[in-house]
Amino acid sequence: MPILILAAVLALAAVPVQPARGSNGSASACALRGTTGYTDEGQQTDYTRFQNPIGTKRIGLIYVDFPDAGGTAQPLTSYYDTLKGAKDWMWNASYGKTTLDIQVPYANWVRMPKNSTAYNWERGFSWSTHQVYVKDALTAAADAGVDLSRYDMFYVVPTATASAIKHSPTFVQDPAAPTWVWNGRTNSWVPIHWAVTFGQDMWTWGYKVADHETGHTFGLPDLYAFNGDLNQYVGGWDLMGRISGPAPLYFGWQAWKLGWITDSQVSCLDRTNTYSTTLTGLEYGGNGYRLAVIRTSPTTAYVAESRKAAYNDSRACATGVVIYKVDTSVATGSGPIRVVSNPDAAAPTGNCTALDMQTWRPGQWFQDDTARIRIYVNASDASTDTVWTYKW
Repeated sequence: MPILILAAVLALAAVPVQPARGSNGSASACALRGTTGYTDEGQQTDYTRFQNPIGTKRIGLIYVDFPDAGGTAQPLTSYYDTLKGAKDWMWNASYGKTTLDIQVPYANWVRMPKNSTAYNWERGFSWSTHQVYVKDALTAAADAGVDLSRYDMFYVVPTATASAIKHSPTFVQDPAAPTWVWNGRTNSWVPIHWAVTFGQDMWTWGYKVADHETGHTFGLPDLYAFNGDLNQYVGGWDLMGRISGPAPLYFGWQAWKLGWITDSQVSCLDRTNTYSTTLTGLEYGGNGYRLAVIRTSPTTAYVAESRKAAYNDSRACATGVVIYKVDTSVATGSGPIRVVSNPDAAAPTGNCTALDMQTWRPGQWFQDDTARIRIYVNASDASTDTVWTYKW
């Protein structure tokens, strides 16, 4: 349980703070439920639709070409090499709890039955349109001798000559409309649950596009904006926001949702009280608190986490405490997580944006008078930050 601190409250709070009322700090009190009906930031995940992220995920990587876009002469290993780094990135992000076992069951092109231009590859295309592409690709793979039953999900990689296949969407099963493909190796129908169907943007984003899209199979929403400035909500702080961001580690809230952070690592304040919590940098493994959460409604909370320039965040533009608001009633692409801006943050330099600089340092605090909460940064060192959370 976080340490109760009353003297500091009386000295620093701009509003009266009542004595503790026996809040037990149980993480479950801050585990908000999602309400959007699909990918959201709710702590519950529908694993009849999404993939449980814990453990080893066997991934079959399938290379596809088309009648109008033949396979390139460049080595197939160049495609694999572009994506293979996703394994180490996910391993680090999950503190070793998730392994992407990417296998190449057929080291050649499999031919799709239709031209690349026939698949209507536009952003926002329908699930059923996407399903046709997935079924065609995996039917072709099965016809080439691939045993589809050996894999949990698939990475479908198109030839670089298929310019019509532009972006990289994720296929997530619909339990009400199963996707079946005949598997010749077992003489049986195999259900296809999840697939990432890469486009030409993989050459821009590199392997982290695989980690982003695989995150969708785990039930994570997009944190970039579908309308307006793409990076207006979280900047480069989370891979589900900007893949090329300088500090793209998944937010701690999402790591908690995925089971990589345990309830014992979450300091939860859901009623009038005050806590001091020392947060270990999210990038590091081990025990200790990772999140300080203040619940403000059935679907909203403020979260503080410590971010350091290490491992997956080695290029971070700023370090310290990142504060953000979670709203589980907000749909993917509309800002279910929004980073709170610090008016005293350092100015951006180089490739860093203003939002990439939004960390809070000792002596600084954020306060929401309407929600009646404050988050004060009390101390910081190379691997931790200590925050005081108030709710009055």
